[in-house]
Amino acid sequence: MSVHNIVIIGASFGGISVAQGLLKTTIPQLTQTGKQYKVIQIAPNDEFFWKIAAPRVIANPNAMPLNKALLPITPHFKDYKPEQYEFIKAYVTSIDPSSKTVHTSTSAAVHYDSLVIASGTTFESAIWTVTDGSEALRAALKEIHEKLPSAQTILVAGGGPAGVETTGELGETYGKKKDITFLSGSTSLLPRIQNKKVGQDAQNRLEKMGVKVINDNLKVVSYTQEGGKYVLKLSNGETRTVDVFIEATGDKPNSKFIPQEWLDEKRRVKTDPHTLRLDVPGVTGVYCIGAVGNYSDGSVMDVRFAKPAIVESIKSDLQGQALGPRTKNIYKKFQSDMQIVPVGSQGGVGVLFGWKAPSFIVKVAKAKDFMIGQAVKVVEGTA
Repeated sequence: MSVHNIVIIGASFGGISVAQGLLKTTIPQLTQTGKQYKVIQIAPNDEFFWKIAAPRVIANPNAMPLNKALLPITPHFKDYKPEQYEFIKAYVTSIDPSSKTVHTSTSAAVHYDSLVIASGTTFESAIWTVTDGSEALRAALKEIHEKLPSAQTILVAGGGPAGVETTGELGETYGKKKDITFLSGSTSLLPRIQNKKVGQDAQNRLEKMGVKVINDNLKVVSYTQEGGKYVLKLSNGETRTVDVFIEATGDKPNSKFIPQEWLDEKRRVKTDPHTLRLDVPGVTGVYCIGAVGNYSDGSVMDVRFAKPAIVESIKSDLQGQALGPRTKNIYKKFQSDMQIVPVGSQGGVGVLFGWKAPSFIVKVAKAKDFMIGQAVKVVEGTA
C-alpha cells in the first residue's frame, strides 16, 4: 500500500488545527483504495503556546503561570498510530520543490506529497513565541520574572494589542509603585483600528494606572544589556537606561527556509485568499495557513476561520477533484475591524464588526483569563 505524506511545517495555532482536522475528519472520509495517508508535523517546539495569554504570563505569572499556557502536544495525538501521525522536533532549514523534500536541522530529509506551511512569525524577543522552541521561551520568561519584582523602571515599546495588553497587566500589577513608560512608536495607541477613540480609551485607562504613554513616533532603534540593565537608543538620538525592557513591536514572517519564488516582496507566502493553496503557477499540493501567508491579518481568529477552507482544499485535491471555483468552505476575510484588547483583568477596549466594544464585553470575552480554557481544545482539535 502506497503512503501519501502530508507534511505540516509548524505546530502553533495553524499547524495544530490543520493536523487535527485532517486526522479527525478529512482522512477518515477518503475512500481511495490502496492508499494510506500519514500526517508528519515538523516544528522546533513540542509544546503548544497559548500566546493569547502571553501579556499576563509575562507581567503577572502568579495570575497566569506558564504551565497553564504551555501544553505538551504529542499526548493529544496519542490515539493515532505511528503510521498515521509523526511529530519531528526540528527546525526546517529548506524546502526542495523538485524532489518534494523538506530538510531539517536534524539532517533528516522528509518527503512530502502534500505540504502545509504553518510556520507563523518570529519576534525579536522569545517571550512571545515558541518559534525558537519552548526552551527559549522559558529562558526569556525566567529572566524577566526575576527582574520585574525589584525593577524600578520598566519600558514597553510597541503600541499594538500586545503592547497595550502587556502594559495594562504591568499597570494593574505594579500600578504607581514603579516607573512604567509605554512608547507606542506611533501617534496613537492601536493605530490599525480605524476608530481612533479606541486607542484614546486605552491610553486613558493606562494613564489612570500610572503609566506614562508617549505618542510622538518615538521608537527604540537598538538596545544593549549592561550591568543587568537595558540601555536603549531612541530614534530621537537619546539614550535611556531601564531595569526592564519589553519589546512588543511587529513580528516578521518565519519564511527564511521557503523557496524565494513562493514568497512576495514582504517575504510572506503567496497564498490564494479563498482556498489557501500556494498561489504559484505550476505548483500543486502546497498550502498555507496563518500569519506567514500573505492572505492573513495575523490574528488567531483568522486561523480559526481559515481552517475549514484549507482542509477542504486538501481533501478535494486528494480526491482528484477539479481546482475550479467552489462555494463551500472558502475563506472570507473580515472587512470590518475585529479586536478585543484587555487593559488589566477588569476590562479594556475593542471593536467588533467596526463598532466600539464596551469594557464589560472585553472583560467577559478576554480580560478575565485570556480565554485560557480554549488552549487545551485547540491542541485536542475540539476548538
